[in-house]
Amino acid sequence: MAGEIILAVDDLPQNLMTIKLGLRKFDYEIHTATNGDEALELLKTIIPDVILMDIQMPYRDGFSTTIALKEMPHMEDVPVIFLSAMKDVQSIVRCFEAGGVDYISKPFRQPELIARIETHLKIRRLKQEVDAERNKMKSILGNILPENYIQELSDGKRPTPQYYEDVVVIFADFKNFTGLSEKIGPVDSIEHLNRIFFAFDEIIGAFGLERIKTIGDGYFAVSGINTNELNGPLRSVSAMLKMQEFTTYYNNKHPNVEWKLRVGAHCGPIIAGVVGFQKIAFDVWGSTVNVAARLQSVAPTTGAVISDEMKNMVADHVRIDKTLQSDLHHVGETTVHYIAAINENCPTLIKDIYERLNVEQIYSKYDEDEDIFSRIFL
Repeated sequence: MAGEIILAVDDLPQNLMTIKLGLRKFDYEIHTATNGDEALELLKTIIPDVILMDIQMPYRDGFSTTIALKEMPHMEDVPVIFLSAMKDVQSIVRCFEAGGVDYISKPFRQPELIARIETHLKIRRLKQEVDAERNKMKSILGNILPENYIQELSDGKRPTPQYYEDVVVIFADFKNFTGLSEKIGPVDSIEHLNRIFFAFDEIIGAFGLERIKTIGDGYFAVSGINTNELNGPLRSVSAMLKMQEFTTYYNNKHPNVEWKLRVGAHCGPIIAGVVGFQKIAFDVWGSTVNVAARLQSVAPTTGAVISDEMKNMVADHVRIDKTLQSDLHHVGETTVHYIAAINENCPTLIKDIYERLNVEQIYSKYDEDEDIFSRIFL
């Protein structure tokens, strides 16, 4: 592969010249060092693909140099091939104990050296490909399951549901989705919905919340399970208001359709986890979830609706337009607060996030990120 980096470390210039001449037909980028200290200093600026290491050198021998470079985080996986006239078994064993992957006796033959280098470069390439694929899969799983559940599954364990206190649950859906689908057709309506939900993901993420899932045209997010951000209730209200702001902007960009967003939130205990084994997904359960869903169902298509529990946590920093008693289905008589905006005295950090989130830029990002993997693998 063109441009791969070889570092040769030897105190004899003639040996370094022999190596360079032997590799001149290959498109390698070759660096040299005449002792261990010089090599370690050079490794602060380059990451070789293979290191050729002499053993007997002044100041710092090849054993101690290899041990030191293997302690560098970026050098842990770089193969070290020892080249030495020392042929006793004890020295050869020390090469591998120090972190080497191969040993070539001096005087070496050029074809053997080239073959060994090519072998370890091929192994390194394959490992990098495997690591890249593993990281992709981890990124995909990270968008589906929390880190601790991924680890449990990797360890062959069945993830156990967990109980959480004071979790904010957000529910949002569109009042007129069925009518819109009939008007513009199912394909176009889903395309619109996908673009809006991409924006909601951007908003939710910016405030340190996490989306749990979408259910048809419903959007379900939480704060307080896998994130430890301060002021979760206020962050949640701010996110809901920004979602409404984006929906208004979206309607202005698409005057032939009008999306009517309803959003509500409640705070309380929940159970979270994964169930079953086919197409597993992270989910949450409990009365808190049910109340949030019912609050959303009575929300207007502007602002946000929150419960009494939420109101007690955010009242000093939001503008409440009105407070009513609503008979929520399967919940009963409930105090409902209608939030119109965040106040000027909102904590600076949250206010800065709110003001930094430009709905026009969020809208444009969808076109810039045509491939969903560009978002997953950020």
